[in-house]
Amino acid sequence: MLKKARKCFAAVLAVLFVCFTASPALTASAATQTSWNFKDSSFKSLGTIKASTTINGLGLIATSSKKMAVKSNSVTVSGTSYTYCLALSGTGSTSYRAVKVPVSGSDTIKVVLKSSGSSTRNLVVADSNGKKLGTISAKSSASLGTYSYSGSSGYVYLYSENSGINIYKIQVDSSGSSSSGSSSSGSSSSGSSSSGSSSSVSGDIVVKNGGTSLADALKKAKSGQTVVIDGTVKSGAVSLPAGVNLAGKNNATIDFSQTSGSSGRGITISGNGSTLSNITIKNASDNGIFISGSNNTLKYVTCCYNEDAGFQVSNGGANNKFYNCYSHHNADAKGENADGFAVKLHSGEGNYFENCIAEYNSDDGWDCYAAHGAVKLVNCQANYNGYCNGIYGDGNGFKMGGVDNKTPGVAAHLDPLKHELIGCTAKGNYANGFDRNNQSGVVTMKNCTADSNKGKNYNWPLNGTPSALGYKVTFGKAIIQDCTNINGKNNLTGATLVGNCKGF
Repeated sequence: MLKKARKCFAAVLAVLFVCFTASPALTASAATQTSWNFKDSSFKSLGTIKASTTINGLGLIATSSKKMAVKSNSVTVSGTSYTYCLALSGTGSTSYRAVKVPVSGSDTIKVVLKSSGSSTRNLVVADSNGKKLGTISAKSSASLGTYSYSGSSGYVYLYSENSGINIYKIQVDSSGSSSSGSSSSGSSSSGSSSSGSSSSVSGDIVVKNGGTSLADALKKAKSGQTVVIDGTVKSGAVSLPAGVNLAGKNNATIDFSQTSGSSGRGITISGNGSTLSNITIKNASDNGIFISGSNNTLKYVTCCYNEDAGFQVSNGGANNKFYNCYSHHNADAKGENADGFAVKLHSGEGNYFENCIAEYNSDDGWDCYAAHGAVKLVNCQANYNGYCNGIYGDGNGFKMGGVDNKTPGVAAHLDPLKHELIGCTAKGNYANGFDRNNQSGVVTMKNCTADSNKGKNYNWPLNGTPSALGYKVTFGKAIIQDCTNINGKNNLTGATLVGNCKGF
């Protein structure tokens, strides 16, 4: 079960950001804009959707009997053409024919939509508990509708109240989290919308193709300044100075294909106090993002197609926060190291993940091998890890720790870490969904779901024999509270089931 200890890597989940304004100019603002256009390649190839999936942080909720589809369908709104739509294909609910949209707590949700028939239909906005908050009107001709949300951060659901509606684009303008648990009443309107893609950020130095290089921009930047990535740029490996921020616009992507070898980490963050947002990191010859610093924040960052872990926190990195990050299709040659999120090899305390997703990585979704600090994960997903582009790795969804001391005959250094997972889901991984991996703390899982993992859904044996030690030791236990087991076996000799657990 123990994987070979090697350098690990940090990466960040990002999503696609697309603005409704055509102008490339930015204005200084604390707000952010996140959008999903169904003409983008990650959506338009989906075709008929028969099961729930998440694309770039946007949840698409469907079942085999309540399907949706992404299809070619052209409309124009205020001079902007939209060529693909998500066809809801009928009445929905929070369980089917719905879109699960991340919100921060104070948001304007903008939807380009139309009724698939000749009459006006209502697109329902519901909270995470299924409570109807309001509606957006879908008319017989395409228009832009808006809804003002104020409530808890997390997700809202969009679904048709009365038959088919076509959705072409969804955008969330966020002004920050709200302390209120209430939501505003809904409204609908039509308005202007245009193509383009940006994120409303305050930027001091702009990096774009043909202009200032990323390396040069980071040399010039001082703590508190923001380097704005405009579109796709190529770069060699870079280090982010302490307190310097990175933000993206126009589908910001940093292509690190110029890197080579094990020193080819995309971004190294050894300092403290930086924020990264709205950026995709890809094609690094090692980690996408490697963090040994502390108190850094990553929002809507994607790491993909890197040759080691997408995100890695190691060597004392502590109190780093990850929100709505996405790590997918990272693969190393042997499949042993390219996790989605690696928080291991002497990582520190207080690293936190919320609404993050790890999918299709060659090794594990999350790997906490030899971590020296407890990790908290809230509403995170680890799906279909363990195989990528013909490469197989360990393939656990959430691997929660490991033996540190590997000297035979010497007592193991078993960090008693109290990891916590709340509302997390592990589905279709090639090994175990939730895996103990030889650490001695008590791990708590609440409202988690394991579904159709090829090994065990929940793998928490009480005893084991680490190959590094050669003798049996007793490991930590798990508290599994109000969790769900679907279509899978379990090893629960080291676990205690609490509350309303289902399917065990």
